[in-house]
Amino acid sequence: MTNLVSTPGQSPTTARGVADHRPRRRRRKVQPGLVIGLVFLLLVFGFLYAPLVATAVFSFNGTTVQTWPMQGLTLQWYRELSTDDAMLAALMFSIRVAVSAVIVSAVAGLVFALIMQRVHFAGKRILDATLAIPLVAPGMVLGISLLVVFNFIDVPAGYVTLVAGHSAFITPLMMFILQQRLKTMDPSIEHASMDLGAGRLKTFWHVTLPGIRVSLFAACLLGFTLSMDEIAMSFFLIGTEPTLPVYVWGLLRFGFTPEVNAIFTLIGAFSLTLIGGALALLLASERRRKRQLASIGTN
Repeated sequence: MTNLVSTPGQSPTTARGVADHRPRRRRRKVQPGLVIGLVFLLLVFGFLYAPLVATAVFSFNGTTVQTWPMQGLTLQWYRELSTDDAMLAALMFSIRVAVSAVIVSAVAGLVFALIMQRVHFAGKRILDATLAIPLVAPGMVLGISLLVVFNFIDVPAGYVTLVAGHSAFITPLMMFILQQRLKTMDPSIEHASMDLGAGRLKTFWHVTLPGIRVSLFAACLLGFTLSMDEIAMSFFLIGTEPTLPVYVWGLLRFGFTPEVNAIFTLIGAFSLTLIGGALALLLASERRRKRQLASIGTN
């Protein structure tokens, strides 16, 4: 029942009018399209991550038979993993290749990104499309092509060829991430630095690099994850020492124990952590940039 009590100097009719015009809370209707979209999104993510979840579950299986229901839970395979010298050696070799490839790709990707964004020349779009070819080309095609080139110049397969091959498809990824960050930077800041007497190297070190370091670090994390997971191209470029994915692929031909599930559970968790960290860094950098632009606009 509407309260008709009026304040001094206010008639009951006026009070009723004020009460009738109070804002009412509207009930939000659930949109069917939104529900269907969420269900579809959950199905897609379930399809993508179901193998990883199944691998993690069977890594605790009490027997070597990969069937459901499992015969008890155990940490035996994680303990045996720590004593498998061959698998640990393959893991360390993969890490060494990935770190080297990321370093090479970070330098090359940064140089290409600066050229594409700061230098104006004819044929820039053609060069941009050419640099993207290793990223979109199938790993097998890229691996065979590089193998032919290395055989022609008489470079033996091994660590050097793997680093070169992994760098070939990681570099475009880093270049595109850094390009997007450089597009949002105001080039007048670099011009002001050089007008004040700083050379190009000092301007790059004190102005450009601090502005893109978050994006560079995120690109390195993504590149490291891609290098650790690569198998199609690595299969053609390895020498006597295999990477972890190639080593496990060799085990699959003769059967394997849940120890393989354990190692890939750890790698999967580590990869998802790196990807999540890289995305978080990129989002945080974008929010910080928007806040800075908003503060400049208000001032």
